[in-house]
Amino acid sequence: MQQKKLAISVALFSSIITLGGCGGSSGGGGGSSAPQEPAGSLVTATDFMEPTDYLGASDPRTATDNLWYRDWILPGTVVTIEDANEGIGLMKTGGPSNNSGTNTCPDWAVARGGQVNGYNVCEIRTDLTSAAQPNAISDGDTLNMTNDTKWILTTRVELGNGNAELSSPSDAESLTLDIQEGTEIFGGRNQSWLVVTRGSTILAEGTVTQPITFSSLDGWNDTDATLESQINNDNLDGNGEWGGLVLQGFGPVNQQSADNFNVDAEADLGFYGGTDAGDSSGIVKYVRIAEGGFEVATDEELNGLTVFGGGSGTTIDFVQINNNLDDGIEFFGGTANARHLVLTDNLDDSIDFDLGWQGNLQYVLVTRSGISDRGIESDNDGSNFNNTPRTRPTIANITIISADGDGLSAKHREGMGGFIHNSLYVHAGGAGNGGCISVNDQDSEINSRELTYDSVIVNCTGADIAVTGSDEFADQLVNLNSIVADDPMLNAYFQADEQVSGVILNEATDFAAVQAEVLGE
Repeated sequence: MQQKKLAISVALFSSIITLGGCGGSSGGGGGSSAPQEPAGSLVTATDFMEPTDYLGASDPRTATDNLWYRDWILPGTVVTIEDANEGIGLMKTGGPSNNSGTNTCPDWAVARGGQVNGYNVCEIRTDLTSAAQPNAISDGDTLNMTNDTKWILTTRVELGNGNAELSSPSDAESLTLDIQEGTEIFGGRNQSWLVVTRGSTILAEGTVTQPITFSSLDGWNDTDATLESQINNDNLDGNGEWGGLVLQGFGPVNQQSADNFNVDAEADLGFYGGTDAGDSSGIVKYVRIAEGGFEVATDEELNGLTVFGGGSGTTIDFVQINNNLDDGIEFFGGTANARHLVLTDNLDDSIDFDLGWQGNLQYVLVTRSGISDRGIESDNDGSNFNNTPRTRPTIANITIISADGDGLSAKHREGMGGFIHNSLYVHAGGAGNGGCISVNDQDSEINSRELTYDSVIVNCTGADIAVTGSDEFADQLVNLNSIVADDPMLNAYFQADEQVSGVILNEATDFAAVQAEVLGE
């Protein structure tokens, strides 16, 4: 392993631990009948990961004007200073074209009233499929959402038919939704969200100066009298006011049936999954998602961004998820990667992953309110801890900021593995939160070859580094002194102080090489 100023390996040698409570060696109800991990490398870091020589979401040596989370985020959600470059609000006035007052909408959408500030206003009232709109959509079509229009989802909208129960990937139609930079899409009702189903793709590629924004219409009603004020409302601090964005792919999931397809998604979102680790659901880049998380069924809220069986061909980059009622982002299996995420004040977990996700995640800033739950919640499979592919992502350069009263920084359980590198878990001070790290519900298969922390500083003022008591493995983390407790001295922009020991490493980390050495490969 590379020599660094700080190198921390979390070694969970289950052979020396006496298990108790929930979990044990039975594998969470599945026992020895569970499939075993195929022979081969357990390293999950890929070329997607960029070597870094610092801890946290941003380089402490970077000038604050050049931080990657400046300029494109929602105003006031990260940096509370008087600065014109702090973020970009909604484009409220001065439509770019077509100021005649008459709405112009594509055949697959419906004009709503007259124009607002020179913008067309178009509603999407049904699925974007050839079956739902045979006169407007054909298999293979590209549907364009342009930034001269305010788009309103009035219901659950599915792109393509790939969430039906399929016999093969070829059964899914192939549609593309191309969203122009600077476009704004509103959830018009609580029960409105966008699902990109298997076989179809979204091309939502904004820019620093023209990010794409998903949010809700405040005070929605079915008359046009208040439509202008609803669209012009720049208040994006609601939650649960619409659903969210859902991507479904053909990536591998550890819940698959014998034909390797048709995993039943939660929240009645249809089917996902397959065998294509390189599958692409498209591009989500420079996109802000706010105010989502509507409860579609009892205890089933939508995440801001949900990735069901996404493949590594999917691009998720420069995405902010703000004030979601449920999780900020959740990966259900698959190999989708993401970087440059800003997750602000989401009320459940900021990041959740399970069911065999083996993607890569880098450069993530998490801030939480006092009623948020965990920064990270991670599982393999609660019904069978040994199901494969086992959850085993690579995560690097994440900064998780806790607030008084919120939950754990990270919860690891139910047979998951993974590698967390070059990261910071920081409590903002005060009375304390739920603690930094909890590890329980693990099986005897989860050991030093499967779950590793490398170069991580935690600072849980007023709370324990690891939750003790019912947690089967948390005490082991502390007793092994495998995590350094220190204050990284974050500034107002959440950069660590480079003078704090261990914040700057002697050399950039080759994540795959570190994992291979820890695993003895």
